Parts: sequence; structure tokens; C-alpha cells
Amino acid sequence: MRRLLSIILVCAVVFVAYHSFVSAPAAFPLPYHLSVTAGETSSSISRQLANDGVIRSRRTFQFFMVMLGNDTHISEGEYYFSQPLSAMAITLRISGKEFGITKTKVTFPEGYTNDEMASRLVATFPIFDSASFLTLAETSQGKLFPDTYKFFPTPNAEEVVNTMQHNYEAKLAPLRADIAATRHSEAEIIVMASLIQKEAAGAQDSPIIAGILWKRISDGMDLQVDAAPSTYSHKGLPATPINNPGLVAILAAIHPVVSNYVYYLHDSSGTIHYASTYQQHQQNIKKYLK
Repeated sequence: MRRLLSIILVCAVVFVAYHSFVSAPAAFPLPYHLSVTAGETSSSISRQLANDGVIRSRRTFQFFMVMLGNDTHISEGEYYFSQPLSAMAITLRISGKEFGITKTKVTFPEGYTNDEMASRLVATFPIFDSASFLTLAETSQGKLFPDTYKFFPTPNAEEVVNTMQHNYEAKLAPLRADIAATRHSEAEIIVMASLIQKEAAGAQDSPIIAGILWKRISDGMDLQVDAAPSTYSHKGLPATPINNPGLVAILAAIHPVVSNYVYYLHDSSGTIHYASTYQQHQQNIKKYLK
């Protein structure tokens, strides 16, 4: 009888302890997103989890981290909780590599403007803060590298902008020696690349278009690029990129093809026709556009 009472008492203590310290709080916030940065400690994480109402006891959470030998092995990353979890389950999640959710792909085609990127982000992540994205990226058009990215379901604007800018830096780093060998700054290369992105039909035409546009600038001509109306009223490049160009356009701006061409036009099928003289250009207009 005494042994039975002892067992009942132990079970009662375990039950009370579990529901007082270990189990998920009744007001567990859902969905819950936790960002863990490099160098964070179990102490700082437990404080955030307790303040957010995710765990009942900081000490219990830290005890589990120590018990599992993971108090100094916290996986950096983004953690997403779609259902309430106990302190033990959260400990296992944070100390492992399983973040609990699949990232979502979002693709930005080459030549997308910041506005188009914002629209694509909202279409992919309905609660995405596009206004904050556009504010943060206001001076970064041209440096938000068009690519396929993977984000968790609730990305914030700063995370997206930083990720795209880091990608730009990674892509441009190997090209900077070549850029330095040109007569142009990196900013000028990116502006030119944004024009090429809109004007060229692909990898074959991009270096030729680049050569024509650089030649026009060198000869003191107006660029007269339809994609950038300011080039009809002001000589030289636009002040800022008109979109976010891809690698093909950037490489073309760095390594233009020198030719005798000065003019070009697109026919109704998108094929580009070149001309060395204004007379030839007029003939192409009559032949392909009228």
C-alpha cells in the first residue's frame, strides 16, 4: 500500500511538473517564427521564447539543452512552428537540422524592376510587406540579382533584400577585375547592363547591342533607347539602372563586341536588324516596320 502511494505521488509530481514547466503553454502563438543568428546562446533564446509565450520556463528549456549536450550547439537558421510544441520538442528542433517546414521557391526573371519583384513576392507570400521591401530597395535597383531563391513562408523585407544583394556581390566579385580594366565604373556597367537587358534578344545579341550603345556614348550621340525615354533628351547613360539585369547582360556590358553597327531595330517577331549608316537604318525601317 505504501509503495502504491509512493508511485501515485511520483506520478502526480511528474504530471504537475510536466504541465507546469514542460508542456506547451495554452496561449502558444501560432504560427510562430524564430530566427536564430550565429553566436546566440541558449540563455538569449530561452529569454525570447519565454517573452513570446512559447515556453513556460526558461530554466526547464535550458536544462534540456544542457542535458542533451546542445547548449553550445545551436543550429543557426529560421524555425517555423505550425503547432504548439513542448519545451523538449523545441529543444530537439533547435539543436538539430530540421527546421520543420519546407522553403518556398520564388523566381525573379532577368530584367525585373523592383516593383515587379515586389509584386512577385506578394503573389508568392500573401502577407509579405511589399512597401517595406520597396523602401529598403529604393536605391538598390540593379543590385537585386535576378535568380531563384528559397525563403521560409514568412520572409521579412530586410531578409529578402539582403539575400538578393549578397547574391549580387557573389556574382560580381569574380568580374570586378574585368570591370576595372574597362573605362567605366561598376555603377555605369550595371546601368548599361539594364539597358542591354531590355534591348537585346539574348546572349548572341547582347554583346553587339553593348558595342553599339558604348559607341554612341563615345561618339557623343544620344543613346535613344526606347526602354529609357530619358536617353532621347539627355546624352549618356540614365542616372540609375532601369531594372535588375542578369549575368548575360552584365557580361555584355563589360565585354562588348566592336562592330561597324550604329543602329538597330526589332521587327514584329523580335529579331534584331543592324545598320552601319543612317541610310541603311531607314531602309530597315521601311522593310521591317512598315
